[in-house]
Amino acid sequence: MLNVGLAEIDVTPPLGIAMSGHWNIRYANSVRDPLFAHAMVLDNAGDPPICLITVDTLSVQRGTVLRCRKAIEQATGIPAERIAISATHTHYGPLVARIWTRDVRPDPDYLAEFAAGIVRAATTAWETRQPAQIAIGWAFEGRISFNRRFMMRSGEVLMHPPVASTDILYQEGKTDPEVGMISVRDTDGNPIGWWVNFACHATVSEQGDAISADYPGELSREMKRRHGDGVVTLYGNGCCGNLCQIDVFDPDRAAKGDPILEALAKGIADAVDRAEAEAEFVDDLPLDARSVETQIPLRHVAPEVEQAAREVLEDEEYDESNAAAQREHTYARMVIELVEEKRERPLTPAEIQALRIGDVALVMLPGEVFVEHGLTIKLQSPAKRTFVVELANGIVGYVPTREAFPGGGYEQRLGNNSKLSPVAGEMMTETALALLDSMFR
Repeated sequence: MLNVGLAEIDVTPPLGIAMSGHWNIRYANSVRDPLFAHAMVLDNAGDPPICLITVDTLSVQRGTVLRCRKAIEQATGIPAERIAISATHTHYGPLVARIWTRDVRPDPDYLAEFAAGIVRAATTAWETRQPAQIAIGWAFEGRISFNRRFMMRSGEVLMHPPVASTDILYQEGKTDPEVGMISVRDTDGNPIGWWVNFACHATVSEQGDAISADYPGELSREMKRRHGDGVVTLYGNGCCGNLCQIDVFDPDRAAKGDPILEALAKGIADAVDRAEAEAEFVDDLPLDARSVETQIPLRHVAPEVEQAAREVLEDEEYDESNAAAQREHTYARMVIELVEEKRERPLTPAEIQALRIGDVALVMLPGEVFVEHGLTIKLQSPAKRTFVVELANGIVGYVPTREAFPGGGYEQRLGNNSKLSPVAGEMMTETALALLDSMFR
């Protein structure tokens, strides 16, 4: 018999906290909507339980993941390797992981409260387990997420080019229109909650200095409106390193704001309803989870690139008030920091995790992964269906495709947010497929 528990814990930070998700560091002056840590525990007799956790932040640093797992394991007995913690990737949340340079760090007091909220969500879900049925399903939604990288007539690749620009030649990459879901209901057929998977950057809100969970938060509220205040919705964001909500081909469609926020939430919720209507609920199915901490090589920094960075930092005429100059100065600092990091440790750890729930697989990857890598895993997986989640169990920066590097663009520009070798995505993909083979073949 399957027992399932779900929980949501408020992790909204205090006003005045540093925010992440934009180039410049902002400080929260209001709260548009609260942030939550959501947890789902699946417990089936004969198999160790599985715990899925999603949290409304840009990312979760590796140290936080390890500390939370240890505390959850001690409190519940759930093995650490069977606990998955992923970020929804809202760009309107608190700074909880290092970004840009070494002097930009999370507030230690809030970071402790944040971690405590994650642990409390998991332990609450564990303590509220009840006999339940689950259904796993999927649906198509291709109208709300788009590739954001375009080849321009200049030969350069731009992220977010001007909408309907005549300088656009073509869209560089793919999209992923699949909405995956795990639906949970009690033995009387009443809904308890969902785990939902879709791929799109959470950059929809226009709340520059306001805390917001972005469209994953709006999705949670939409599911409550449809099914009752007591339901809990986890959101595992898919491989969306090069995806967003902006349709460059439609100049009449808004790029951001409440209408688009609602369109994504309702579009995903509708897809969940369609998937659930066609799925079969069961009360017994096998559970498994395996993970590997692989070592990814850092990018090569050419001597001329390092020298150019040092010249920028040594420029005595640097104008800190100039936004463009400030950005170049920050990139230069990141290059030098990367050189120093690679000298001490040329490889960086990256955990790849795979979970089995019945005949369906979940794959957890630790970076901002380009959609093509997720699609490759889905295509080659031996499971009946495979859902892939990015920004899980840590953050290693952008993971573009090897083919995307020559074109350039924001995601490829060398820095702490893009420091991995071009082979990183292929290494993650092969590791994930090996784990899946070990569970499903």
